[in-house]
Amino acid sequence: MSKVVIDVKFHDDDFIFIPAACYDGNRFRCLKKKYPPIFTPEEAKLDMETCITDVPRLNPDGSGKIELTSADPAVPCIGVYKRCENKGYLLFTVQEINGKNLGIAYENGKMILTYPAKRDEIYCCFKMIKNEKPYVDEEAEIPYQLLEFECHSIEEFYQKFFDNRKIMGLDDTLPPVLSKEEQWAIHAEKYDNYCWREKGEYYSHNGEKGHHGNWQPGWVGGAMQTYAFLKLGTPLEKESAMKTLKHLFKYQGKSGLFYGAVDREGNIFNDGFSTKGTEDWLLTRKSADCLYYVLRQFELMEKVPEDFENGIKKTADCFVNLWQRYGQIGQFAGADNEILYVGGSTSAAIVSAGLVLAFRYFGDKKYLDVAIEAGEYYYKNFASKGYTTGGPGEILSCPDSESAFGLLESYVWLYDETKDEKWLEYAKHTANICSSWVVAYNFNFPKNCEFGRLDMKTIGSVIANIQNKHSAPGICTLSGTSLRKLAEWTGDDRYMTLYREVSETVSQYMSTDARPIFDREGNKSRSGFICERVNMSDWETDAWIGSIWAGSCWCETSNMVWLADM
Repeated sequence: MSKVVIDVKFHDDDFIFIPAACYDGNRFRCLKKKYPPIFTPEEAKLDMETCITDVPRLNPDGSGKIELTSADPAVPCIGVYKRCENKGYLLFTVQEINGKNLGIAYENGKMILTYPAKRDEIYCCFKMIKNEKPYVDEEAEIPYQLLEFECHSIEEFYQKFFDNRKIMGLDDTLPPVLSKEEQWAIHAEKYDNYCWREKGEYYSHNGEKGHHGNWQPGWVGGAMQTYAFLKLGTPLEKESAMKTLKHLFKYQGKSGLFYGAVDREGNIFNDGFSTKGTEDWLLTRKSADCLYYVLRQFELMEKVPEDFENGIKKTADCFVNLWQRYGQIGQFAGADNEILYVGGSTSAAIVSAGLVLAFRYFGDKKYLDVAIEAGEYYYKNFASKGYTTGGPGEILSCPDSESAFGLLESYVWLYDETKDEKWLEYAKHTANICSSWVVAYNFNFPKNCEFGRLDMKTIGSVIANIQNKHSAPGICTLSGTSLRKLAEWTGDDRYMTLYREVSETVSQYMSTDARPIFDREGNKSRSGFICERVNMSDWETDAWIGSIWAGSCWCETSNMVWLADM
């Protein structure tokens, strides 16, 4: 076995980092749960610490080890920020040698690269299991670059990572994609013919069966794709978008938050995944997304209906009331009351962006005041620690990419409104955290898988979180324009490059009549379908590497809003 070992000596204050896989060593409280994991009422509390599921992690005291392959992180890299010494280390390597992934590991102060990859345990299907695969020893010279640098803050550490995330010179060419007009035509046809619900008159968020596929506000697309239709659609599609927004406000709880899901018959569902005692729980992130996107849609309307105004003001007021009562927005709150059930998360981090827009629309300064206070809270408690948590509703409060990009959106809007340089600095640091979730190179897929056959380029795909370890086409669920604005304000073209990589590559994953994409069973995806899976690692077994299911996902909404924001 070929091996590179860099011993930086363990200290319990070290920040151990593997991009998109390990933040602060994943030394958080672990609750081993079946998918989809959700807190129980007995576990729920306002001062909830960061809780992860059974993922690769160190013990809270720093003991144990993390063993991954180079297919796990967004960048084949491992880093340590040693606060006690004001030093940082970043060890970069390549993805593969002779078609085999390398190993990336950390144990007791040692950063380790191996060839081939060596793991005693592997993360598979949402739990850690013993690795039963026989290990075959081989020899090869492992390419790597070690950066050792003076470092006085987590901000400096992430800046160094952002500056060097492509240091190994791996292929990062962008894929060829269809024109904006061609992409939009495919999306519109799919939504008009597959997602339109005549009964109820609304665009289903992705057209799939079941209440989660029929209607969820925010997060995965509901009342967000309407922004694209109001901007780019035909008169009939714009009318359909308005009817969809009417559908949104039809399913708003007394608190002002929107119900978690609605099936085709109009039955309402919460966000507790049928966990006993969570009947009133709603994911605050969903309504924060709606606050932001609905107010952006008001700017596109000739006349805003009064019931829309009243409804979204009720949402904004709910967030203000939660903040004033609890000093946070939390992760799960009540549908028909203003009770916060689960706190301690960055799930609703985009709320500050929504409240800035509420201030601009309604003129009430309380919205801006809370946007500013919440922005500070999120920075102090999360971004300044090097990670954000709990954006999706089915990961407990694992570190994730969605809340990071939501927080970036908030800092960009806070700077745009106040011109306070502090928010620009916060935005830059948060964007650097975001970059750690974005695949920085083109993964070498096996030639016999679908993505290998199609020569898919993984550059710019975004890894979901440390639990759901797939990468995905685009940001869930944003256009990425916050990165473009940051590039314009700072003059740093690397943010523009990151923006282009994240946004311009999504449609590569869209199945079309001319270039269909097939799932593992050989089923052809419908034209306009984009599956969220960009599987590089074996977290769902080897069989899923470079494979998809033939379904529709939120990625379509991400691409649609990007087309509208171009």
